[in-house]
Amino acid sequence: MNRFKAAYLAIAVSIFLVFFKISIGLFTNSISIISDGMHSFMDVIASTITLAAMKLAKKPVDQCHNYGHGKYEDLAAVIQSVLILIISITIIYQAASRILNQNLITETLPGMGVMLVSITLHSVTVLIMLKYAKKENSIALRANALHLLADVITSVGVIVGLVIIHFTGIRIIDPIVAIIVALIIIKTGYDIGKESIQQLLDKSLSQGEKRIIEEILEQHTPPILEYHHLRTRRVGESRQVDLHLVFPNDYSLMEAHDVSSNIEKDIHQRLTNARTTIHLEPEIHDHPYKLYRL
Repeated sequence: MNRFKAAYLAIAVSIFLVFFKISIGLFTNSISIISDGMHSFMDVIASTITLAAMKLAKKPVDQCHNYGHGKYEDLAAVIQSVLILIISITIIYQAASRILNQNLITETLPGMGVMLVSITLHSVTVLIMLKYAKKENSIALRANALHLLADVITSVGVIVGLVIIHFTGIRIIDPIVAIIVALIIIKTGYDIGKESIQQLLDKSLSQGEKRIIEEILEQHTPPILEYHHLRTRRVGESRQVDLHLVFPNDYSLMEAHDVSSNIEKDIHQRLTNARTTIHLEPEIHDHPYKLYRL
């Protein structure tokens, strides 16, 4: 299996759960189950967007997109966060209406059953998606997996509410649980949106990843005298690394090139899908970046 098959699996599971949850929710008049079904419907849309984004992101470099199309995955994650916000507001509105109108749940046992099925299927799907998101550095698939993880958490909340209602008869717990579910979903959407927007704005790699690059550069010192203007970012599944290396004046271009090639190889071995651009400089030089070295 790869990340594309994992995305297809998420879509299939979500479509099944949409019909299952909403049917049981309507039968039992449970707004918490219906809201969870609406969340699963958004999962279908989100997973479809994720799949489309991953396919677009795999398009090769062209004359208009010299760094590839990896940003499609980040854009898909932003769209998912907006969808999550919309569905959360809808759930809160519907739950508040149920409280005001006293249109409350009538049955609990069928709802418990559908929630157990949902928790099981989504848990397995999330584990598969996170595995391939990490393996293939896909922020869109990871965002989709976290979206489904929110489904697992909310389903647990719904089933706990149904159990309490079953033994206490306090039916107003149902819409209250739905509101709590919506608030959890909003938090998930915020986290997804924040990370993906940072990626769209070319946020640098993590401190741990940058430390790996610095360790590799230190291993090649000497002959490297210094390095500067180190810049990093993530574009889809690839990591972009740019830097300047300073060599002794008597060091030949061929020797400097060999060292930089070895550095590129070492970075690629420790950071998968790394694309490195290195600018070679002599010890005594003047360059346009001296006023704002990084």
